[in-house]
Amino acid sequence: MSDIFLATLGQRPEAITVALDLLRERYPIQQVAILHTEPYYSGIAESLANLKPILDNDYAGLPVRYHELTGLDGGAIMDISTQRAAEGYYSSLYDILVTYKQGGDTLHLLVAGGRKAMSIYATLAAGLAFRGRDRLWTVLSPVELLRHGLFHIPPGWREEVQLVALPLITARVVDGTARTPGAIVNRRQNIYHDFYQRLSKQERVLVDRLQQHPYAGDNDLAELLHKSPRTVQNQLRSIYQKMTGFFDFGERITDKRRLLIDLILGRLD
Repeated sequence: MSDIFLATLGQRPEAITVALDLLRERYPIQQVAILHTEPYYSGIAESLANLKPILDNDYAGLPVRYHELTGLDGGAIMDISTQRAAEGYYSSLYDILVTYKQGGDTLHLLVAGGRKAMSIYATLAAGLAFRGRDRLWTVLSPVELLRHGLFHIPPGWREEVQLVALPLITARVVDGTARTPGAIVNRRQNIYHDFYQRLSKQERVLVDRLQQHPYAGDNDLAELLHKSPRTVQNQLRSIYQKMTGFFDFGERITDKRRLLIDLILGRLD
């Protein structure tokens, strides 16, 4: 497995190489991927043209790949000026991240420069695709440092630049079928339905009865279902196990019965 550095390209290509230099101090980066919009006529055309020779000359031997982010119809994205363009940007970026994750590599995604909307959608895609050691980064520095043409930190400025790992909640609660931001929101608003589909037929019967009698104990449920208490307990244990793998915070659940009841009664956001 490799550590791969990915960066969304904006108006400040210098941030990419500055971040790459700092990351290489901590991680054995073995590949670079630049994610960009239309490369010839959009607002990042000049940035891309300036960045390419720097990556070729200053990082010899480090493979660099370029990925153009395209619209939902496969067409060019010049800018995020419409909702459809935004969803295309997100969907295309998400596809790229998932493709890299299929290789089991650790991803380091930089969001720096460019429009704020692009950073937001990149963060959303990362939250859906990232796992384990994957990280989302940004660069904090004085404005005068990341000026045009300064692709590396000059002597005496090292302490003024910070590479910050942004907090990221990975979204196990949403699966790969949610391909647009709107779909993600809709899926999150119907968490119970998503969880319910993962249960077996008998587990669904038990959950349905618990929904009707949320304060019933195991013995009460057994009587209502004409089953033994041990059978009900085993089914609940299976349901709890699935619930633990379903939520982002599953491994920290202490009161599984209470969370299950909150879930089936629609008390969770």
